[in-house]
Order: sequence, then C-alpha cells, then structure tokens
Amino acid sequence: MPSTQPSPQPSPQSSSGLADLLTNVQPSDVEFLEVLKRDKDEGVAVFKVKIGDKLCIMKVHEGQYDGSTYDPDVEVRLFLRESRAYRLLKEKGFCERRVVPDFYGTIERIDVALWPDLYEFADDLLPPDAVLLEYIPNVERCGIGNFSEDNLNRFSLVLCEFHEMGLLHGDPYPRNMLVVRQQPRDRVVWIDFDCSQLVQRGNCKEWTEKKFDRERRMMDYFVTALAQDAKNGEIKETFRYYYH
Repeated sequence: MPSTQPSPQPSPQSSSGLADLLTNVQPSDVEFLEVLKRDKDEGVAVFKVKIGDKLCIMKVHEGQYDGSTYDPDVEVRLFLRESRAYRLLKEKGFCERRVVPDFYGTIERIDVALWPDLYEFADDLLPPDAVLLEYIPNVERCGIGNFSEDNLNRFSLVLCEFHEMGLLHGDPYPRNMLVVRQQPRDRVVWIDFDCSQLVQRGNCKEWTEKKFDRERRMMDYFVTALAQDAKNGEIKETFRYYYH
C-alpha cells in the first residue's frame, strides 16, 4: 500500500521563487493523463499528469550511478543535470519570466512498485527520479512557420543569460526552442536541460569555456540562417539543426 504521507505541499523554502515547490508527492496524488514519450534507450519517459489542480509534465529519468568522469565540470547523471538547472532557473526568475517551463519540484528515488505507469523502470538496478514541470499547450518547434526576428533575438538573449550564470544548455537545437503563438507577443521557451552543465565561469576547464563559445556561435549562425530560410520559404541553411 502507498505510504500515508501528506498530499503534495509547498516546500518550506521561503526565498527566490522556490517556496512553491511540491514535496512529498505520493502515487495517489498523481493522475496520469497521457504518455508523451517512452524511450528506454535514452532512459526517459515523459507524461502529462495532474497533481491536485495543476497540469504538469512529469519527466522520469532512469537511476544512474555517480560515475567518475575525466571532466570535473561534467555531472554524468541526467536527472541531476536537469533538476539542478531548473532549480537555478527558478531561483533566478527565468520561470517567472516564462522563458523556460515553470519548475514544480522533483520526485526522487521512486519506488516503481507503487507507480504502475512506470513499469519500464521496474527491472532497473537503481530507482528512477522525476522532474515536475509546467505543461505548456499549443507549443511549436521554432521554425520558419513561426519565424520572427523578435522570437529569435529573445532565444539568443536568454541563452546569453544562461551562459553568464555558468549554465551551458548543451543541446541548443530547435527541438528545444519552443514558440507559443499569442498576442501581443509570442512566448518563447527553452526546454530540456538534461544535457546541461553548471559551472563557475572563470574557474572551469579551458575546454568547458570552449563549449560556451561553440554554443554561442551555433546560436548566432542559427539566428542568421533561419532568417534566410524564412525569407526563401524552405529549410536549407538550417537543415543540419533540424536533421542532425
């Protein structure tokens, strides 16, 4: 039987936008509505769920060992990459600005026996973990169909802000750049931080700094190239960004 712990409650933290994070989320609190992705090869499953009156994305990562790495700047566990990135983004106001999905909290060391919808993780050696995020309806991948210079400039500026606080996105492709068409101004949203790195700029390895530079140059090229593709009405200059 599921443990009789309290319904999900706001975290007791009292500052920096983290006060409303959900804690003590139990299986009985979560209503699974839709499977958005199941990929055992990637070790991830993504669901649309309802917790209380809140629609959420529940992104479940398979458990991973704290493996050693030659690069001290790299966290190898995808759940920790993503959850730490979202905590920082929440703390710094990016969620409030709506340029990333709102972060609602985590569910850690999930007992899969109590969560039948997570059956694909049942035989894993380590329990899975999940991040809880804002469900955003009517999103589109950034492309020529929703192109505007304003949208692209905002994607670029937000990425620069990530870099300034030591957050490398790690996967800055259009699949992770979403647009919600609305008036008077579209909403632009960066998603998926499971490839991210969080470092202290100036005290990280030289090759890590080069990753920031490469990501910046990738974005600069994409901004210019997508404008050209939008003008011509076809994906050509940005082909490798969509089909790499």
